[in-house]
Order: sequence, then C-alpha cells, then structure tokens
Amino acid sequence: MNKKKLLLLLALLAVVLYLILHYQPENQTKQSENQVAVGETEIAILSVNDMHSSIDQFPKFATMVDSLRAIYPNLLVFSAGDNRTGNPVNDQYDPINYPMITLMNTMGFDVSAVGNHEWDANIDNLQHDIERANFPFICANIIIPDSVKLDVKPYVLFENQGIRIAVVGMIELRSDGLPGTHPNNLKKVSFKRANTVLPDYKYLKNQSDAFILLSHCGFEEDLELAQANPWMDVIIGGHSHILIEHPSETNGVLITQSGSNLKYATLVKLKFKDGKLVNKDAVVLNVNGVKRENKEVSKMLNEFNDAPALNEAIATALTKFENKEEIGCMMTDAIREISGVDFAFQNTGGIRVDYLKKGPITIKDVYSIDPFNNEVIVYQMTGAQVKHFILNSYRKNGGFPSFVSGMNYTVGDDGKSVWVEMDGATFSTKEVYKVAFNSYMASTIDIKSEDEGRSTFKTSEEMIIEFLRKHKTVDYHGVSRTN
Repeated sequence: MNKKKLLLLLALLAVVLYLILHYQPENQTKQSENQVAVGETEIAILSVNDMHSSIDQFPKFATMVDSLRAIYPNLLVFSAGDNRTGNPVNDQYDPINYPMITLMNTMGFDVSAVGNHEWDANIDNLQHDIERANFPFICANIIIPDSVKLDVKPYVLFENQGIRIAVVGMIELRSDGLPGTHPNNLKKVSFKRANTVLPDYKYLKNQSDAFILLSHCGFEEDLELAQANPWMDVIIGGHSHILIEHPSETNGVLITQSGSNLKYATLVKLKFKDGKLVNKDAVVLNVNGVKRENKEVSKMLNEFNDAPALNEAIATALTKFENKEEIGCMMTDAIREISGVDFAFQNTGGIRVDYLKKGPITIKDVYSIDPFNNEVIVYQMTGAQVKHFILNSYRKNGGFPSFVSGMNYTVGDDGKSVWVEMDGATFSTKEVYKVAFNSYMASTIDIKSEDEGRSTFKTSEEMIIEFLRKHKTVDYHGVSRTN
C-alpha cells in the first residue's frame, strides 16, 4: 500500500471513530436536553395568535407540532384569538371559516380565545364555528343573555400529567366598550372591561397549580393586567400583532405574544416540583423556518385552495401598489364611481394588505384587500358636515386620515381643522354633497347629515370588482390625497 493511500485510510478511520464517539440521534439529543429530575413535571404549551386565516402556513406548522409532540407527548396547543379574516379562501368558503376550523382540529388545538375578528360574520356563524371545533372558545368578559345560543365559556381547566391548569379568556374593548368588529354583529351580547372581570377568577388560582390568561387584549393592556394581578402565572397574548422575541416576566407574570399570520409560535414551558410551579420560560419558534411540509395537511390545503372563481383575473395593475394609500385611492374611486356620489371614504383598518403586486388582479385579491362584506351607505351632507365627518374619522383611525376619492384634504396638526380641495370645483361648506362609505364607518363614527343615509345594497368588494372589470387596467403609482 503506498503512502498516499495509507494516509487516506487513516483519515477515514479517524472520522468514523469521531462519529462513533460523538454522534447522537437528533431526537435522543433533544430528549436528553428536556429530561426532568425525579419529582419534577414539565408542561409544554405551544401558542399562536392572530392567525387571520393563514391556512397556507399549516403544512409547516403541522410539521412543527408533530416534532414537538415527539418530545412533549402531552403538548398543549393554544390560540389567543383572531383565527379568521384575512384569506378569502377561508373567509368566503361555504360554510364560512370551515377550512380554518378543520385545520385547527387536525392540529389538535386545545383551546382558543375569542378575538374581535371571530365576530366578523355574526353570532350564528361564531356558534357554528364553536360547534364544528373540537376545542372550546373562551372569553370571561362577555355577557351572554340566556336567550342567545352562544357556547362561549369563561375558562377551561386542564389536568396534564397530574398538574391542574386554569385558563381564562379575555377580549379587547375599544373606547365604545365593544371589540373591534362591526357593531351590528354584537347587538345580542355585551362586554365588561378585562381589568374589572379578571379578579373574579382569582379563586381558580387557589384551586389550580397554574393560572394562565389567554388574552386577546393587546400587549399594552396585558402589561397593565400583569401589574394589577401578580397572582397570575402566564399571559399568552394576542390582538396587537407584536412578536415578543424574548418573553420575560412583568411583576412576576410571564407575557408572550407571537406576532401574526402564523409566521411564529411560542413554546411555553412550565416546570413543577412536587406539584408546585418552580420555573417558567418561553422560546419563540420560526414557522417559516420549517423546511419540511406535512403531506396530509398540504393535500387538505390544496383542496381548499381549488376555487377557480376566486382565481379569476378581472383587471391588470400596470404598476405595483406600494402602500395602503394607493390601494385606498383605488377602493374609494371604485365606490365613488359605482355609487354615483361626489365623495367616497375608506377607513384605514378596513384594508387588510399593505401592497398589491403588478400584474393580474384576481377576485381573491379583492377579498384579501377587503374581507368584511360591508354594505356601502350613501348620505346627503353639507360641506360643513363632510368636514365634521373627516375629523371624526381621523380621530377614530387613531390619528390617520381616511382614504378618499373626489377631493384632497389636509388635517391640521391640532386634529381640529381640515382643508379641502376639489379638482375643477370649489368646495363649499353650505353645498349639499352625496357621500359614500362602508357600513362599518357608518356604525362607528359620529355622523351629521341631511338624511339618515340609504344603503346601496352592494358591498364595497362588489363595487371594487365591478370597477375593475369595467376599467380592465389600473395604475395608482404615487397617488396620495390626504395629509
């Protein structure tokens, strides 16, 4: 044997010897890292929030869940609400939200909070979701009359490996005392503030080994709740779409939130010694980073996505829509033209995408932009009343002007004055104009008008589709009408 071959053989033997001494199977390594001492119990909870119908993420999420269950056979899976609204394949499905509930059942979710967008259809549809789900929906700050069939529970109790866990749900409320959805969908129920209701459930802490608040109240309110209620152990949060990359404790309460749209999930680990909680931590997991997709879930997803009507191209965008302002200008132009009014407005929160690609615009794109099925309402307003509406909608939008067609306007730095300009005409505070906007704005903004308003009996989505079919091409690059 020559010297070169001998050196190569020795090198190969060295590599083999190294692998024998150092290699461990991946699962064995992970299991050794998660071993607990005698008398200790570890509870693992995988949590997500604000999935917003992101059904395309489920094949990767399924792989993540399967991998974690191989390590934690008793894994619990929680959602902090807003499971629906955001993907027309789900939101326009018959029945509404069927794909999302089916996929959540397949993942083995254990509980979901009720988010504000759970109400985007109506109470009957929410009840249908609850009936289809293999997991409960919880919310403790809702008041449901006996006459209303809505099986929302205030809390659930789990016993996991001999450990008792109490999970209480809460939902955010705006300044008007309602969650952020169309008020017409909430007429049969009422709500109380989370901070007034939460202490009523402190008794569950004494009856359990751990207390978890499954909150759809938003990060700022979660911080306030933790400061006022240090007896809680964990807040699994949602609503504000914040990714808490390094979850930590506030006043002794561990607070988590996993962003939105199923891009991330959070693994909470609670360690107990002789039944007493001795340690809690959490780590953020990247769903997009999962390389392998679950084949069975991918097959389910393909069946849901096989909807030719939604994929019909109805117009072409000659340039990319760069932001919500450009999209909002197109939407309001559509509403103004189809309803035959002088001005049309669109609230910023009613646009659910930040951009739209250059090229074909499909019906699915329209329902992705505007998924709420709100009817367009037309009012007769004087110019002074239009200004009043602009300022009230500005305040309702949190200091952002509503998008508009038929004018350009500027809101003063004080938020109390507005300047209006019209192309080829002079805006008059005394003249009466026809003004259109969606029924959500009509229900949530203080309006002064010459009449009570009339419905066009068309939704804003229907008007946008009609407008795009008519014009066939659109270009809103750089269009802006508000300041």
